[in-house]
Amino acid sequence: MARHSGRHSRRIKRFTPRRWLPFVVLVSVVAGGVFVQQQRDDPSPASPIVSSAAARLPVAAESGALSTAWYCAGGTSRGDGAAELTVVIANASDLGTTAEVTAVSDDGRRRRSALAVPANGRTRVVAHDLIDASWVGLTIEVLGGRATVEREVSGPSGIDASPCSTNAATSWFVPSGSTVREAKYYLTLFNPFPDPTSVDVTFATDDGAKNPRSLRGLAIPARSLRVVAVGDSLPARKEIAAKVIARTGRIVVDRLQIYTGKGDAVPAGSDGVASPAPQGLASTAAIPATSDRWEFPDAQKNPGTRSQLAVFNPSRRLARVDVSIVYENPKQRTEVEPIQLDVRAGEENVLDLTNVAAIADGAPFSIVVRSIEKVPVTAEQLVFGAVLAAAVAAEGPPVVAGFTVVPGSPVAASSWFLASRGQSKLRDASVVVLNPGPTAVTVRVESIVTGRRSKVAEATVRIPAGDRRVLDLSGAPLNPALLISASGPVVVGHAIAVTNGDGMSQSLATPLPETIVELPRT
Repeated sequence: MARHSGRHSRRIKRFTPRRWLPFVVLVSVVAGGVFVQQQRDDPSPASPIVSSAAARLPVAAESGALSTAWYCAGGTSRGDGAAELTVVIANASDLGTTAEVTAVSDDGRRRRSALAVPANGRTRVVAHDLIDASWVGLTIEVLGGRATVEREVSGPSGIDASPCSTNAATSWFVPSGSTVREAKYYLTLFNPFPDPTSVDVTFATDDGAKNPRSLRGLAIPARSLRVVAVGDSLPARKEIAAKVIARTGRIVVDRLQIYTGKGDAVPAGSDGVASPAPQGLASTAAIPATSDRWEFPDAQKNPGTRSQLAVFNPSRRLARVDVSIVYENPKQRTEVEPIQLDVRAGEENVLDLTNVAAIADGAPFSIVVRSIEKVPVTAEQLVFGAVLAAAVAAEGPPVVAGFTVVPGSPVAASSWFLASRGQSKLRDASVVVLNPGPTAVTVRVESIVTGRRSKVAEATVRIPAGDRRVLDLSGAPLNPALLISASGPVVVGHAIAVTNGDGMSQSLATPLPETIVELPRT
């Protein structure tokens, strides 16, 4: 039977069952090795360390680190720009510390500032308070402490929040993007180091591979920020995946996608209804590594919204990919057979989950992306619009306009750090915990705000194997930082929706690196 083949195929033609198999316990003792601790019912951290964690996704500071650096670009610094950048520095240590922030503008100016980060507290840095520029890149070096750093971006089109990068790399991948009418797609290339470099930027599009001459050997001077407006090279492309390769040294790559709400409508799905022209923005780190497995803890299919999955295969081999839909409380619903995709070498495939008739409306689920033959890929989830909780929807529109992108997690961890829930009286925020393993886990939560750490008793929950739960944070302060600990490896996601207007965000929290383990194999 036919499979999903290439970026042009959208219909589901073949299903084959895939089920969880037991954990494979890894016993290699080599540098960068991965160890899996037996799961226990107390929330002590898993061990040992995945030493390459920072090369795979943003992570919190290691315990006892003398200093840790984060890199945030993908934002403007005008005060009233399209994507104004703010960063939140959270510290879960009982000792206060200092953060040294260096702002670099796209026109070559630099400014440094030292800020106090209180014990069990937070500091916010508004980029425009440091430097007035069209575009800005920030390096945040925290001296000691147990820290994490997240960006908050806002503009006329919406909001976003996501972790800043803890990694500078030679290769970066962005599985999705668009330059259709009124869609603006930027790549920010940030070199925070004292040596210059150059990069090659290539694209996979719905019209084939593209290698613009102007983006071959693009120079990135020392301590500089370059911004690539992708639409200048690739106008009116519906689907674009990007690959950035540094010829020498390392760089940091962020992506900014803006939809103004005045462009092209999203074509009708299986429900026969076209979605309005999207509005919203997504400012996220690009992905610095490939993997044969990605987990997405938080997804739904609802009328008036649209959820898509972008899979990019930068390798030279065909990737045969299974996409598994796992409902919350899966025993209460009919299982959805895994969706098979063929993603050709160097290409992307965008799967519109709205078109999968087997997925029930309004039923929360997680997504597992698995490359069957272990050909490494990258994957991210695109969400257009959000449905508010019933209590909130009673006072306003049930669907919030917005756009967000969240990468999957290539690992699990038993402890995760969230710098800010982004919650206020005008924002609805939620935290979702996915248990990808074969054994139930117990999750416990501490809130961190104004120098105090407090247990959130209502959030304690037992999550069965392969299931997910939304945490009850009603007993926490309005907008705390959160430490989420589990008795076994989990994946933690976070979502925000503006309740009296338009705007939404979805992201992963940052794991504590010494608790990271490989995802369970199937």
